Amino acid sequence: MVTIEQKLLLFSKLLNQSMNQSFEEELKELEKQYKEKLQKTKEEVDLEANKIVEKENKNFELKKNQIISKSKIKLKRETMLLKEKYYNQFLNSLKVKLNFFVNSKEYKNYLANNLKKLDNELFNNYSNLVIYLTKIDYDKYSEFIKENIEEKFNVTCIFNCLDTLIGGLIIENTEKNYRVDLSIDSILEENKLYIMQELFNALGTGDIND
Repeated sequence: MVTIEQKLLLFSKLLNQSMNQSFEEELKELEKQYKEKLQKTKEEVDLEANKIVEKENKNFELKKNQIISKSKIKLKRETMLLKEKYYNQFLNSLKVKLNFFVNSKEYKNYLANNLKKLDNELFNNYSNLVIYLTKIDYDKYSEFIKENIEEKFNVTCIFNCLDTLIGGLIIENTEKNYRVDLSIDSILEENKLYIMQELFNALGTGDIND
């Protein structure tokens, strides 16, 4: 026969077993939850870290590209300035040679050939024409130019000296709404890109836009 003490002891053991089992289960559940939370936290941290790294990488690439772009623009600007310097040096040298040319015997033939190119009907509607030329050309060739133009177009020539010109002449009507530019200066300006390209090809620096 089981005594009350034995029953109490048995109940106590069963209670302890139940508590131990319940405690173990709770511990396991807590451990499971902890691991899940830990994993989730780790994933969130990793995600945030990746975002930061990705953002920094993008910022780095952006900054790098900005630096490269600025460097290219600066280099191109410096190259263009250098090419412009070379061109101006070459042009100054060319102008010296042209000054020798306008004082040579061949220069009169040059003027005559330009005057021959003028269309007979070019100035038919005008009675007076203004001729711009250098003072030296005026002293040497004004009569020669006057004879050619007045005879060809049946007009009266009015001469104005313009010493900013290298040589050649500019013909303009008195109303200043029609002009024919036969100056050496206009030839240089119209052919500037060609001259620059030929110069840079000779220097081996490539295209004028490089």
